[in-house]
Amino acid sequence: MQFISESMEDFETSITAIDLGSSQIKVVIARLMGEDEIEIIGIGVAPNSGVKVGGIVNIEATIRSIEQAIHFAELKAGMEIREVIVNITGKSISSRNHKSVVAITNKERIVNEDDIRRVIEAAEPRISNNEMILHVLSKEFAVDDQTNIKDPLGMTGVRLEAEVHIVTAGNTLVSNLEKCISGTGLGLIDKVLSSFASGEAVLTSGEKDFGIAVVDIGAGISDIVIYEEGGICFSSSVPFGGEKISQDISIGLKTPLESAEAIKKKFGHVLIDEIDPTSKIELPSMAGKPANSIPRQNLVKIIEPRVREILEMINAEIEKTGKKSILTGGVILTGGTSLLPGIETLAEEIFGVSVMVTKPAGLSGLTELVASPEFSTAVGLIKYAARNMVPSHSESGYANAASGSAFKKVWNWIEKNL
Repeated sequence: MQFISESMEDFETSITAIDLGSSQIKVVIARLMGEDEIEIIGIGVAPNSGVKVGGIVNIEATIRSIEQAIHFAELKAGMEIREVIVNITGKSISSRNHKSVVAITNKERIVNEDDIRRVIEAAEPRISNNEMILHVLSKEFAVDDQTNIKDPLGMTGVRLEAEVHIVTAGNTLVSNLEKCISGTGLGLIDKVLSSFASGEAVLTSGEKDFGIAVVDIGAGISDIVIYEEGGICFSSSVPFGGEKISQDISIGLKTPLESAEAIKKKFGHVLIDEIDPTSKIELPSMAGKPANSIPRQNLVKIIEPRVREILEMINAEIEKTGKKSILTGGVILTGGTSLLPGIETLAEEIFGVSVMVTKPAGLSGLTELVASPEFSTAVGLIKYAARNMVPSHSESGYANAASGSAFKKVWNWIEKNL
């Protein structure tokens, strides 16, 4: 599968990303102008009821939402989309770190690409028939007694060790996702874990060298990824997000879910102590009843406990890794729910480290339309695709290394990230 190229003479290649969210489908089209030059040229957003907690529960509804978002993005970009890269998350995603060791067998005892391939393949775990390997990412290598090596190619020794981070996904989750994309008539270039994409959107390579966590709090799920010394050492998710907050508001204020979502976005806050007790908000009329006003603090009394619960579950996931002490770079919050005022303060209280809400950066073109934490996954998919493009002799001029073997994935990752 190849990326589409509009003008290979000018090194312009278009990349289309689809963020399959629980509340919305976001489509972003970008043009790769050159190395690390990404121009946003098209954006489409459509409501979606076919995804819950990262899993696809209604294929037809999801297809319709994708087609609608694609249509809007194509109109904005003035071009037809043929192939896409898409995010994947959900309860059937699993990740783990694995170590392996092989002998360096050539006469010169110099590490070559074949040695690296063998040690990476040896690190791949045996998986059940119900799952597939989604990502294999190199964390670090060791040659004999020399450890913490990022790229061992050309080093001399007798023993090569590797530690890799491996992500697997349930076959049902993958199959349903692929059906949704093929149902639109589009080609699927690659599937990328949502948390990896969000990390690409909001972190620089230098920031990944610190111990740092990225938490993308979306509508239906919160994705977590931890970086250590430039590599990913942990990824996970919590099956709660902004939808739970809106549901609480809907029940507590006896208002439709759509109204609850709008109220949350307009008047929501996480800390009741920061709300003026005299401040009022107006609830929309319903079933012929006139609109009425309530203290804004009543709304925050509903929001704060749920946000605290979500953050505490995220913190528990981070703590069980034993990596909490390495987070010298703190925690980066992104995703739509991170827009709630006061969430940084509450998160710092719960996590016990510095917290910052961050949005995608380092782009040109229609940047004002994606300069929000809500677009971190979609923009991150674009950046991930751009970093993993390799020369090809095909008509388009570029191919996607990420769609190849596990070795190709990790080798390309090493070349692009280290």
